[in-house]
Amino acid sequence: MFRKFKRNVGDVLDFPPDVVGEGPKITIIGRQQILVENYISVITFSDEEIRLETTEGDVCFKGKGLELKVLLATELRIEGELFALSFREER
Repeated sequence: MFRKFKRNVGDVLDFPPDVVGEGPKITIIGRQQILVENYISVITFSDEEIRLETTEGDVCFKGKGLELKVLLATELRIEGELFALSFREER
């Protein structure tokens, strides 16, 4: 019920979905830096692939020289050369 209330208030006040929701917010700066907010956990990581669990399914970043530069409870920063971004729906 509260989740529905939050969406209705957000609609009325015209808040963007990333402010109201709990889903991931992904910001890509060029091909070298990725900021991810509201992720649940890191599933796998290597210098070629980083896969994250989110409330909306898994998010996979593929590239070269990928590194987790900042790793906090609700946000992280990835640096390296990004080749691809893909989503996988919830299980």
